[in-house]
Amino acid sequence: MSQTQNIPWKRISVEAVAIVASILLAFAIDAWWQERIEDDREREILIALLDDFEKSKSSIEEGRDFHIAVQRSNKRLLESVLSDDVTLSNLEVDRLISDLTWWDSQPRFFTGALNSLIYGGELSVIRDDALRQELADWPSEIQRTESLRSQDYDFFLNVILPYLRQNGSLLDISTIATAKPGSSDEESTLIDLDFVGKSDHSVMISTPEFQNILVQKYWIQDDMLLAFERAESLLNETISHIESRL
Repeated sequence: MSQTQNIPWKRISVEAVAIVASILLAFAIDAWWQERIEDDREREILIALLDDFEKSKSSIEEGRDFHIAVQRSNKRLLESVLSDDVTLSNLEVDRLISDLTWWDSQPRFFTGALNSLIYGGELSVIRDDALRQELADWPSEIQRTESLRSQDYDFFLNVILPYLRQNGSLLDISTIATAKPGSSDEESTLIDLDFVGKSDHSVMISTPEFQNILVQKYWIQDDMLLAFERAESLLNETISHIESRL
């Protein structure tokens, strides 16, 4: 009995509590550190995403200006063949036709950070459920817009180019000074030749077939403008959500 009484229970209890406390403290510090690492990683990713989405928004605005300018040229040609009040010179007609041969060849979305996040298996780093779902939905939204954008190139390659090759003068259109529609670029010629065009495309543009081509081109620009309007609205929402997390 005396041996049991000599055991320093109080000291042992204090030491045990201290050990347990130190273990719990170590777990707490480790958990805090892991959370700090996750916070830093999430913030790093969100900053990269924000940069890409803001660049995409700026690019979308540029693309919208392009399609509006092409649609304006398109409408001008339609007005010239439908109204006696609109008279265009041969040079003006060629310039307007030249605008129709442009297509939007520039990808409008910057996706480096988004692709790394999704295809790198790091989507779970984004801890806001709503934002994580938004980001997961973006690849399909981008694909939707890009598939519509491909209509413009298909139109050039398969519709207007064969028609102009058969019925117009590509040389006239290629040797007049023009700039990308909707841009502030300096005008230049596609082919640098000292050539004065002699073709009169006024008869060509008045044909029902060319008018149908103009209407098709107008539809494509309308599709793109609607797609860009939707994309810009979604970009604004995502940018706002990211900023609220930073």
